[in-house]
Amino acid sequence: MKKLITLAILLITLTITGCTQTKEFKIEYNSLSKEQEEIINLTGNRIFRYNLENLPNDKNYQLNLVYEVYKDGKKVKEEQILSSWYEPTKEKLEDTTVAINMQDNKIRCQEGGAAASLNIKEDISQLSYHYYNGGKKINFGDDIYLFHGVKGDKGILYSDLGLLSDKDLNENIKENELNVFVKLQCKEVSDK
Repeated sequence: MKKLITLAILLITLTITGCTQTKEFKIEYNSLSKEQEEIINLTGNRIFRYNLENLPNDKNYQLNLVYEVYKDGKKVKEEQILSSWYEPTKEKLEDTTVAINMQDNKIRCQEGGAAASLNIKEDISQLSYHYYNGGKKINFGDDIYLFHGVKGDKGILYSDLGLLSDKDLNENIKENELNVFVKLQCKEVSDK
């Protein structure tokens, strides 16, 4: 009987331990080939792809793609483009890809099997821009800036996009006439 109880405890422990993902959440930039980049640029498109790896499977959370606009130092727009909800599961979550396309005053995006688009007034083609190309440690719960476009005399005033400090964010907003951001929010939500 003791052997049976010990075996049951061991199986339960292995099941629980095996179903919890312990690797760190990562966002990796998925680059296009040189030829694809050339075609994309010549057609007026901007396309960015990111692999989201090691999504947690032990909490309730949502992934949001958000569009933000600042004019003359003030936030004038914040719109959600796409939102995906995740619940705890015993299964390992598959890595997913987030793809963003900007063209003709429209942002189109895809995350896993979900797709959405947002019509915008800002002419993205007239902006200098910078996009997140990976390399920084990302913690689950961070706001990750994937795209930053600017119009102004100062331009982009930092070297790396992704996690922006309040100082970098505020300095860019203050020093440029127009700032456009697309960011990925990873928000834990409470049970309802």
